[in-house]
Amino acid sequence: MDAVLKQALAALASSPVLWDCLLCDYTSFAIGGPATALIVVEELAELQRLLLFLGEHEIQWRIIGRGTNLLVSDAGFDGVILLLGKGFGAIVRGDAVRSEGVVIQAGAACSLARLGGWCVDQGISGLEFVAGIPGTIGGAVIMNAGAWGRELAEVIVSVTVVTSSGQVCTLSRSELQFGYRIWHDHEHAAEEWVLIGVELQGVVADQDQIRSLCQSYHQKRQIKQPKGVPNAGSFFKNPQGDAAGRLIEASGLKGLRVGGAMVSPVHANFLVNSGGATAANVLELMEKVRVKVQADSGIVLEPEVHFL
Repeated sequence: MDAVLKQALAALASSPVLWDCLLCDYTSFAIGGPATALIVVEELAELQRLLLFLGEHEIQWRIIGRGTNLLVSDAGFDGVILLLGKGFGAIVRGDAVRSEGVVIQAGAACSLARLGGWCVDQGISGLEFVAGIPGTIGGAVIMNAGAWGRELAEVIVSVTVVTSSGQVCTLSRSELQFGYRIWHDHEHAAEEWVLIGVELQGVVADQDQIRSLCQSYHQKRQIKQPKGVPNAGSFFKNPQGDAAGRLIEASGLKGLRVGGAMVSPVHANFLVNSGGATAANVLELMEKVRVKVQADSGIVLEPEVHFL
């Protein structure tokens, strides 16, 4: 990007643009080379003018949440990374859709942890299954996050997006297509719009019961998952009727290493950065796991982690 474009882009942002910004600092894997620029966006009007500018000048862009389900190339990203700031993190209790129902309006930058705590405080049930899942509500919608037999698509009422032309659109659940750990609409439009908010369906329930269930789910996650090492959560999707972790462990791959990347000895479906891992290390380890599991079981594992 030339100096004139850099100056023009900086003039549109409300906070300082971070040039040649290392993305390893913005992912839970702690892996990734530099982006041309990273901008924290705090308000809708700013996002709209940035998207218009980037489109007009044919500059690549991507939006990331907290990078908890993301592997970034060692070469980085030749474009602009957008992060939604606190201005997109509000939670509001909306109108009831039926006598015992509640609509929760949440900004895409709101963390799942804060949303879960808010639901406990408000005595709203329906989202307990997200307890302990890292990242933002926006990222959770993009990957249709789920656990314990539930997924976010079940409780979505609508989503609000900003298109690359700056238009704000709200889409009802009936207009959206979700699959297992994927929002198909986003798969085909990653550079066409930005998710900024979502409406979720909850029900009024006993606050103590909600808190107890959230704590139970969170504790189970803490016991089963690796601690203290960078990772991107569950790396592979679970095949229908089976578990990726079980298949990887059955192939004797716990502890397998490529450079600093390792199959976690705690949970086989976690590829972890044991120190100094590169994206190339992770990708090579991923392929070794896939090849061995397919040879042993006939099942081809598909990654759940997104790649940039």
